[in-house]
Order: sequence, then structure tokens, then C-alpha cells
Amino acid sequence: MAPRRRHAAVRMVVAAAVMSALLTGCVTGPHGGERPAPGQPASDIQNIMATLGPSPLFAGLDPGDRWLIVGDPLGGRARMAMDEGLPVVHLSAGPDDLILGRRIDQHLLAAPFLTWNWKMSPHAPPYHPIRVIVGFADTSRPLDPKDVTLRRLPDGVRVLELVWNDKALRRGTMDMPKDGAPARYTVRGGEEALGKRWQEGIDLISLHDTAWPGLSTSHTRIVFVAARAAAAPPARPGASVPAALISDIRLLR
Repeated sequence: MAPRRRHAAVRMVVAAAVMSALLTGCVTGPHGGERPAPGQPASDIQNIMATLGPSPLFAGLDPGDRWLIVGDPLGGRARMAMDEGLPVVHLSAGPDDLILGRRIDQHLLAAPFLTWNWKMSPHAPPYHPIRVIVGFADTSRPLDPKDVTLRRLPDGVRVLELVWNDKALRRGTMDMPKDGAPARYTVRGGEEALGKRWQEGIDLISLHDTAWPGLSTSHTRIVFVAARAAAAPPARPGASVPAALISDIRLLR
């Protein structure tokens, strides 16, 4: 191979390797920087996050995006597991919020469909503490990259929670947002559906129009997608802590 062609080929290989590493993403958590929490091997967190959201669209189109980890995933609240021969993330409720997701900067009209898999354990009514959450805004990158808490959302960021209800008849209903609280859409529910693996798929444009009917989606952007284990009171004596198996969160065109 001629030297000029060989050098060009080397540059292409290096560029491809760098882009692949960037798209894989880095871990950002409450401990700052691009390091896992103390005592947590980087590979464990990366495996958990990759299982939650394996597709490039979940990670956003900007390779500078970072994982979003709120709370402490240690102590078994988030761990890898196998279910029906497939890798999943086991999330359990606790006294504080645990959010595992990704900052995104994606136009809603370009990726309007969200899919994921989950299997739910018994829980106290009405809502299971494990849910999927989506953030919307009308500007690009409204989130402070240094704020990893999501507890100080700027004005204009709207949150949709995709939840499991204890009553199957509540499926398809929307609790409208009030006083800055998230909109809450019941994807599925009922005791008879517990303990089974379900693949869900929703139209985010339709749900956004239902929750915020006065806002056009022409400028709406998706700014984060995450799995959330909401804070829950301690389980009753003899009862198991509510938990879920969740995987494969994907944004689709």
C-alpha cells in the first residue's frame, strides 16, 4: 500500500475507534466527573446502563452526551440479572429516588416512539414505584450539564411518567400535570399481569399532545429518558420490597 493511502487508512481506523468509544458513553454520577460511585466497578455501572438503553438513539445523537445517574445505585437497588435467558436490570424501591438514564437532545418529531421491556413485582396501590420517565423542552440542551440531580429542573422542562397501576382498567389513562408535577400515563396494570415480561411501545407525540394540549410539538425536544425507582415507604412486615426487571429502552423513528 502506498504511504499516503496507508496513512489515510490509519486515520480512518483511529477516527472510527474514537467515535465508537464516544457513543458508548461515560458514566456521570452524583460523585462528579466521569467516574463510577466509590466502591462500584465501572464495568458494573456500564453494563447496567447498556442493558437499560442499548440503542444509539437512547444515547442521543450527540456523542458528548453522558449517562445520568441520580441517587446511589449501590446496595443491590440496581443490579444485573438474567430473565428468560435475557440480560435485564433489577431495580428495587427504596427510601430515596434512584434514576438511571441518559441526557438526550433529540427532536421529538424525529424519534417519536419509545419501547422497553419490564416485569413487575407486587406493590402497594396505586402506582408501582418503578417507572420510565421522559423529559421534554422547547429549547436545545436546557439541562445544566453539572446538575445531575434532576431536582432543579429549569422552567419549561416537562416530565412524563410512564407507570404501572394496580388496576388493569386504568390502562391508557393520563393524570394531567398540576403545579409542575409530572404528567402520569398508565401503560399497564393489574394483579394478573404481574410477574410476566411485557414489551411496551408508546407514541410520545400523542401522549405529549394529551398532557400538554396547548403546546405544539413542532419545537419540542426530548432532553432525557430514564428508568426511575421512586422513593417508597418501607415494605410491610413479611412483604417483599417492590421491584421490577427492566431492559431495552429504545427511542425509534
